[in-house]
Amino acid sequence: MRLKIVKIRHADFRWIWYNKKKFGITAEVGFLILYTMDYLCRWLSILLLFSVSVGVYADDAEEFQAEAYRTYQSVEIDGELTESDWQKATPIRRFIQFEPDEGVPLTEATEVRILYDDRHIYFGFVCSESDRSKIIANKMRRDTMLWDNDNVFVLLDTYNDRRSGFFFRVNPLGAREDVAIMDSGDSRNENWNAVWDSKGKINNNNWTTEIAIPFSQLRFKDEAAVTWGLNLGRTIQKNQEEGTWAPVPAAYTFQARYRTTHLGTLTGISEISQRRNIEFLPYLLPGVTRTAEEGTIGVLDLGADMKVSLTSNLTADLTVNTDFAQVESDREQANLTRFSLFFPEKRQFFLEGAGLFDFGIPRTSFNAPPPLLLFYSRRIGIEEGHAIPILGGGKVTGKVGGFGVGLLNVLTDTYKAAATEDLDAVDLDRTNYSVLRIKRDLFTGSSLGVIAVNKQGLDAHNRATGVDFIYRPTDSTNFRGLWARTFEPSDIQDEQTAQENDTAPLNTNALYFGGNWQSTVARVNASYTDIGEAFNPEVGYVYRKGSRWFRSEIRGTPYLHWYGFRRMWIGPEIDIILNSDNELETRTFIWSTWLELETNGWGGLRIYRNFENLTEDFEIRDGIIIPKGKYDYNNYSLMLNAEGNVFNGRLGFNIGDFYNGTRRGFELRLDLRLTGRFSLEPRYEFNRVTLPDGWFDTNVFGGRVGYSFSTDLFTKLYVQWNSDRNLITTNFLVNYIYRPGSDFYFVFNQTYGTDNMTSGLMDTTVVGKVTYWWNP
Repeated sequence: MRLKIVKIRHADFRWIWYNKKKFGITAEVGFLILYTMDYLCRWLSILLLFSVSVGVYADDAEEFQAEAYRTYQSVEIDGELTESDWQKATPIRRFIQFEPDEGVPLTEATEVRILYDDRHIYFGFVCSESDRSKIIANKMRRDTMLWDNDNVFVLLDTYNDRRSGFFFRVNPLGAREDVAIMDSGDSRNENWNAVWDSKGKINNNNWTTEIAIPFSQLRFKDEAAVTWGLNLGRTIQKNQEEGTWAPVPAAYTFQARYRTTHLGTLTGISEISQRRNIEFLPYLLPGVTRTAEEGTIGVLDLGADMKVSLTSNLTADLTVNTDFAQVESDREQANLTRFSLFFPEKRQFFLEGAGLFDFGIPRTSFNAPPPLLLFYSRRIGIEEGHAIPILGGGKVTGKVGGFGVGLLNVLTDTYKAAATEDLDAVDLDRTNYSVLRIKRDLFTGSSLGVIAVNKQGLDAHNRATGVDFIYRPTDSTNFRGLWARTFEPSDIQDEQTAQENDTAPLNTNALYFGGNWQSTVARVNASYTDIGEAFNPEVGYVYRKGSRWFRSEIRGTPYLHWYGFRRMWIGPEIDIILNSDNELETRTFIWSTWLELETNGWGGLRIYRNFENLTEDFEIRDGIIIPKGKYDYNNYSLMLNAEGNVFNGRLGFNIGDFYNGTRRGFELRLDLRLTGRFSLEPRYEFNRVTLPDGWFDTNVFGGRVGYSFSTDLFTKLYVQWNSDRNLITTNFLVNYIYRPGSDFYFVFNQTYGTDNMTSGLMDTTVVGKVTYWWNP
């Protein structure tokens, strides 16, 4: 038996063997654990290949077929559908609700026609509306979330693999929103931008819109006649009603519109010009920066991005002297935990094809940080809040047969910055970042993937690798899992020391397995996460190291349609987190009750029962310490949300104990839209924490004021205040899309200090930026 253990024992599971005495594990039990884990890793792909669930998604969606009509006319995108070829295209008129009455036709007639020529595919929508005063359309800015407006959408699965796609949404004013979709809709990149056009028009008894999408913005197989997955949809906001052409399951609620497992097919497109697509986007950036330390400095920068289609399915993105001056600053957050905050990526170069590079553990809720990301692109070009110059980089993304392929390489420049009141000093050499990602499609919606990440400096490196899978035996059930490991020069020395002392080496692995099931009346999910104390992906994000996390959630989600209530969400959630010594560190029990109204609103109550075992003192603020020890405490959260044609508002309260003290707070969010042009969005969050060592307040204010002159020209002022950081930041932006894909930006930023040491104006930046999109 011992010989067998030695034979299959490897570094990934060596800690079990070394700790057999500590945990009372006999040789036989240790062998069983090792053998089982080794067996699962070796035979997972074989199990998937022979699964009996092959073809389970072959449902009625395949019966829905649409045909595009070839036009040789010049189609003007004006929202009026006046070209004669629109009437020659076969109309699509059948739309079925998934909210609120699944399977029932939409209450207003909807018609769609599809045209194409050598360079574009066109969609024309005619949406009947008996009372035009009830059309809700109050947004014009590009990429504003349009879900709370009347809108129509197109979902194209151009690979026709039922697992990825491109989502385009338009409201009656012609405002545009686009999303890149991966993993059958579970992963969405809402910051992805394509170059496309649309116009809308509100008429007496309907509203119409035209959409033009260049083939150059899509990825598809090079075939004489292509077949794509397709879905079309419409939202009628006055009734809180949403429906699609190919029916989608209501169990997925708002995510149902992104489901690529439930699509019809689009045919009729043939002999598309398959010339190699090249896009070139140079920029010119003049500006001035003034700081108290360095005075006034003039800036004149040049750079460029380029996109080249290597094949019809594979695209290369190149960047030189990359600049992100137009990117909005991160939203300020108050941190009352022992762990680091998470900020989303907003830079366009890293967002292109980002879904393919996803490798991590799903978030536990929409606002929660992910427990783990093996590749987190914000680690490139941002260090301790400082922007690090990116000399250049390249990326290849797409598909090769049944494989999704992603390759990224970026070089950052040397950088030095002195410490400030809020930021640490930074002294960096040139650093190269590389990522290789491969995913193999298996069946409908399942996949098996690998990833490798490398950060290479002049005299140090950090590497990570991993394997992950998604398995969907049915549309309502899926399982996910991953294993990952990091490598650093110090790991070899640590392992040798452990062998000499007959102790377990530091654990540099991460393991996750989880599954969920959902229907229209209930949903259940459970997961197990194990992240080693020495697991250190320097180009990734880890919320909590040295932990074993058991999580489970049960929700009843019945439709009520009773006394003005549409739907209820009710049930428990439990999280149990052990440290690396298997000692209980955190236990959280949450009971949630949420009610959704028939008329644009919802409210909910959450009850928390918390246990925390602090193994060392926790300095939550300067001079205020929570002593190590065990803490049991309760707290409560109430949230109310109202939605209307002009006014949206959210008010939340939290009250209860906090470790050995108390916490009281509230959050207020407003969204005022008097017309489609003007918007006012203030947000304020306040917390007062009282502890035996003292008390403190956290204040976070964010206010955004916007005015849209058209769908291609808007201005925005964004002001934030965070009392923790003692900073007020302002960002004023003018964005003019003077031709599709080409932008002019004017940016004016200022930072003010609010404490005694750094009160007053700290820095000012004024830049202009011009980009020009060239697509021969």
